[in-house]
Amino acid sequence: MFIGKALRALREGQGMSQRDIGDALVVEQSTVSRWETNSTRPNVESLLKLAALFGVKLEDLAKGELEP
Repeated sequence: MFIGKALRALREGQGMSQRDIGDALVVEQSTVSRWETNSTRPNVESLLKLAALFGVKLEDLAKGELEP
């Protein structure tokens, strides 16, 4: 699984919008969209925040190896 697909599944599973994620991480909604479409990848700081936000292991998130 690609990281974008994992992020989208986690976000939707929590009933969150891309804007909600952007607000939580202090990034633009368009940045979250690019992550979900695999146009870009989150930097290490953002990955750490995402893992904490969703309560998942950093390694699994970075690899996109998550079961929604």
